[in-house]
Amino acid sequence: MKEKLQTKHHIEIWEVEEGIYDDRHSFSIGYKDRHFVYGQTFSGRYLLVLVRVLSLEEILKLGFRQGTNVLKIITARDMNSKQRKTYNERKGIA
Repeated sequence: MKEKLQTKHHIEIWEVEEGIYDDRHSFSIGYKDRHFVYGQTFSGRYLLVLVRVLSLEEILKLGFRQGTNVLKIITARDMNSKQRKTYNERKGIA
């Protein structure tokens, strides 16, 4: 996955982490156990990240304690213009 992000989308994993965890305006639109996370990096790059919330069974199998939430990054790419507009509207600058 990391190699695909770098070669196909030219995105580094640290950029994905910034967009998910460090952007105070990031938000997600979810369906079942998958979420599209809209976020922006410190350098201003708009990213759309697809993540999956692991099930309790998967979390315990990995050795994490019950009650721990774990995200699996499926893919990420730059937002298109419509997605940037949605992000900026939610951020309050549209």
